[in-house]
Amino acid sequence: MSDKLDTLRINGFGDTANIDIIRKWIDQGDGTHAVLVATALASGQNVILSTLNSSTEKLAAGESFIGTAESILSYAEITISIYSDHPSATDGVQAQFSVDNDHWHTTDEFTHLGLGKFKTWKLQRVAPYFRLVYVNGSEDMIASDHFHITVMYSFMAGVQWSHRVRDDISGEDDAGLIRSILAADQGSNVYSNIGATLSGNLRVTDAENGLAIAKGDVEGTTFVHKFGQAPDFDTGDGEVTVWDGADDGNLNLMSYVYSTTAAIDSISSSNSADTQVVVLQGLNADLELVDQSVTLNGQNRVALTTPLLRVFRGKNNSATAFNGYIYVYENTAISSGVPTDKTKVRLVIQGANNQTLMAVYTIPIDRVGYMRDWYASTAGASKTSQYIIRLWAREYDSVAGSWKAWQLKHVTSISDVGTSYIQHVYEEPERFAGGVDIRMTAQATAVGAVGIAIAAGFDVVLVEN
Repeated sequence: MSDKLDTLRINGFGDTANIDIIRKWIDQGDGTHAVLVATALASGQNVILSTLNSSTEKLAAGESFIGTAESILSYAEITISIYSDHPSATDGVQAQFSVDNDHWHTTDEFTHLGLGKFKTWKLQRVAPYFRLVYVNGSEDMIASDHFHITVMYSFMAGVQWSHRVRDDISGEDDAGLIRSILAADQGSNVYSNIGATLSGNLRVTDAENGLAIAKGDVEGTTFVHKFGQAPDFDTGDGEVTVWDGADDGNLNLMSYVYSTTAAIDSISSSNSADTQVVVLQGLNADLELVDQSVTLNGQNRVALTTPLLRVFRGKNNSATAFNGYIYVYENTAISSGVPTDKTKVRLVIQGANNQTLMAVYTIPIDRVGYMRDWYASTAGASKTSQYIIRLWAREYDSVAGSWKAWQLKHVTSISDVGTSYIQHVYEEPERFAGGVDIRMTAQATAVGAVGIAIAAGFDVVLVEN
């Protein structure tokens, strides 16, 4: 004979006292059965007290109450109620279920906060056998303390929770769990779940704005702000690249020279006292983004850890400012730390700046760049002049392994009487594929203008392919 529920009906089904006594029998395994629970129920009630999983016995610090296993196949719902002056251990209230009355699994666990609070949890039946485990916290219970555990079974499920609207919600409050996943159609009936930012905010329409990208909340997306200056050039120099090397007083390399192989492998300073750490950013032979740190050895050449095909950013990563100019170049002869063949130079850091100022960039091969805006301004022009500002780009031919011709992407001019500034913001960003070289140039047209300085730059969002 299997476990059974024995119901005695008084006055017949449907009368006002339709259920009077319910008895739960359990098979003992030897052909006999024992009464597990016997209780009298008022009309309309369907709840039975579990005496084997209820307790009022005081517990010492860290001590556990482990209830006795019960078959719950006849019940649909379990109610656990606990009143205590002392908190339980963290997740010390454990609802345990078993399919064989031998191997037990904790399916729900809670922390009772104590403080003389009465707390109730409701659970659904998830396995044939149930027991309650309660682990006391770090305080001994004494005789005058209030403590009781009550477990009740219901024949009909009707899980409900009650909470005053004005009360704060605790993480230990019981609640019905409803999970919703928002998805968006990417096209062709392919749906992608809408996630959350690292800050726990829902990724909505404006999730890919500048702040979210800068915070790292937009997966696979970074932000590049390139800014440069041509510090000293003349009308006779023609069109110059906006970078540190366009400097009549120093390198005097007005047009930036690009390497055709990953031969950028050297760094040195024009001052023997410079031993700072320099962080360089560029692209390796495969046009992949590389960051590396190199320690200067004064005017002596230091080899880069990774030879580069492109280098477009350098900065001082030490507490001491540079004393001289820093040069990154294809290995060549140097004099007092300065390359004698200036066409080998690919990066210059003017000592006082402690970082590069170059409106030159190449999109990494595994990214797509979206230019949001660019700007240009006069910076220390000596007289009234007109300046032509150009934005150039050239595509990379991955099959041939080389670059196509330069294309003019935008041109404008600024007229200066002291200081002038222009910014172009794209309604829709300009798209540049991986490997595309980008540069900004400036040209002064006023006859005889000398000592001209132009600043320019652009903002690009990089998205992983």
